[in-house]
Amino acid sequence: MIPVQINVVSRQEEPLLSRTSVKAMLDFEKATPSYAEVTALLASTLKVDGKLIAIRHIYNLFGAKRAEVTAYIYGNEDKKRDIEPKIKEKKEKKASK
Repeated sequence: MIPVQINVVSRQEEPLLSRTSVKAMLDFEKATPSYAEVTALLASTLKVDGKLIAIRHIYNLFGAKRAEVTAYIYGNEDKKRDIEPKIKEKKEKKASK
């Protein structure tokens, strides 16, 4: 029995942004998979490099062990770096006196 399964529902080319929009349904048994796990699943299912995938949303369906995934697959890393929002790094708190 497979703990996590992903089915691609639709793919749409976006040539102006050099990317492909992908919508998929995710079936899981326990907790919702993390963005990193979903990225790895999509990469293996679609046979693309994981570095070119950007997960936008994971929407859980209430009361079900299913989720809807929205992701983008870029043509190259430079386009992804230019288009995707930057991830802010967490700052360490200084010890107060």
